Amino acid sequence: MKIDSGRLVPDTVLHGGKIVTVDAGSSVAEAVAIADDRIVAVGSDREMRALAGRGTREVDLQGASVIPGLIDNHTHPMMAGFEAAEVGAKVDVASARSIGEILALIRTAVRDAKPGEWVTTSCLYRGGIEDGRFPNRHDLDTVAPDNPVYIADGGRNVIVNTLALEMAGIGPDTPDPDGTDELSEGHIVRDDNGVPTGHLIVGAGDLARRAWWVRLGQEPQMWDLLQYDRETSKRAILAQMRKLSAAGITGTRDMGTSVADLDAYVDVARSGDATVRMDLLLGLPVQHWSVERITETLRSYFGPRQGFGDEWVRIGGLKLVAQNYGYWTTTPRKLESLVREGNRLGWRFAIHGTPGDLGDDITVILDALEAADAEIPLAGKRWSYEHAFGLIDPAHHERLRKLGVIIAANPMLAYFGAGRAMEMHKTMEALKLVAHDEDLTPLEHTVREWGQPVRSWLDAGLLVTGGTDTPAIPYDLQRPLLGLWTTFSQDTLAGELMPEEKVSRMEALRIWTLNNAYATFEEHLKGSIEPGKLADLVILSGDVLDVPDSEFLDLRVLETIVGGRTVHEYSTASA
Repeated sequence: MKIDSGRLVPDTVLHGGKIVTVDAGSSVAEAVAIADDRIVAVGSDREMRALAGRGTREVDLQGASVIPGLIDNHTHPMMAGFEAAEVGAKVDVASARSIGEILALIRTAVRDAKPGEWVTTSCLYRGGIEDGRFPNRHDLDTVAPDNPVYIADGGRNVIVNTLALEMAGIGPDTPDPDGTDELSEGHIVRDDNGVPTGHLIVGAGDLARRAWWVRLGQEPQMWDLLQYDRETSKRAILAQMRKLSAAGITGTRDMGTSVADLDAYVDVARSGDATVRMDLLLGLPVQHWSVERITETLRSYFGPRQGFGDEWVRIGGLKLVAQNYGYWTTTPRKLESLVREGNRLGWRFAIHGTPGDLGDDITVILDALEAADAEIPLAGKRWSYEHAFGLIDPAHHERLRKLGVIIAANPMLAYFGAGRAMEMHKTMEALKLVAHDEDLTPLEHTVREWGQPVRSWLDAGLLVTGGTDTPAIPYDLQRPLLGLWTTFSQDTLAGELMPEEKVSRMEALRIWTLNNAYATFEEHLKGSIEPGKLADLVILSGDVLDVPDSEFLDLRVLETIVGGRTVHEYSTASA
């Protein structure tokens, strides 16, 4: 804040536009004034411009809209940053839509690698692959006969070449993991002769990573294979922050930070280079540890506790994966033990649930939550149910509402995943990547696996937040508001998945802003454009509420402001 003629004046005034405040009344103003890192006033052009002084930056919005900074409820920023070109730790195959493209990218990386050195990639493109199938070890062997190759296919699925399979000790006689207290359920995909193809589903991927970590001399971790030094991790965080800022994201939750990774996030925050506010959910490798080891770790943990940190980086709780692709990460006994013990110790959980709620799987999770609630109520603790794909049963909605559990939806992941589910349904059934049910059509299967019934959740009284699960899918900077779009439109690569579940644009904005702030106990700090809150704002190229549907995805993020500081400006070169 500046002093002009003896009075305090704002640093910036944005005027001549539509300030979509997302306050309690969903009010829309003409202008907003910013001083230091805070919003100081919101109102009419005349009122806000009267506050300006000689040193105030005045921006004429020319009718464009300003929204609160978007918040992504579910990301893995460091993992995503490793695949950035400027970091160079992984091969970026996230946009490669054919096996030929994937192999070409890996071939280039192999040329730069030493024999025997791991070549790892980002997640595969989550829409349909043009070949109608996934790559296999034979494909990968053609470009990498002497280097182990690791393609990420979602959170814990992996596709590897023959050398990597041999290093994991997985062959024709290796049984599928059947789910114990220390190893998830999973599936080793095999050809017609029973020989592994290189595609390892959930627990099978965990089984292989255990063997690889022993060879690498590394301890198990929640998600990724390779572990990187702190400087590489910091560069990865900053690279992903630049991408998030370009998409108008001013805050996010990292879903599964290791204790070792905390230092990199703290270093970035202290450096003053951070452009995105981080709420970190600690992740324990529950699929590799016994109940006893996990509970002892929770009891003896002496590092920074939940709520520790500041407005830039803080610890927000624990991430717990209950299911992945329909395979149990934990046994029901283990799940209930962890949830109850975590609740006793005051931890807040983000629980990764099952796709769809047909059958009894969701009931197992709800039973565990209710058992913990019976001991110490969960109300007001803001636990979350992550993804919630296909969560359509009103009875389940009511049970979650009574517990006060937040629905952490991922509409943008559903946008891409629905396309793969429709286009490659038979392939995915054969690989046991989706449950088989001959009574369902491919569309009904897709709704079960990827449906986001947002209207029903809101009408049931559930608080809903929005996010992506990047790098499971990358942000599309040509369409930076794709997440908002699919939240209110129900549009996906498979068409309108649940047209009856559409919501208004204002409701979608609230889901991606104020609701996300509430989920991290920060609704008093961010999520809406109100005096006293952090000046986290996004200037768009048009009217976010009234632009025709056909033009919505053409909206650009002209400027992203975090704490009163411009962290991204649009240019045709960066678009």
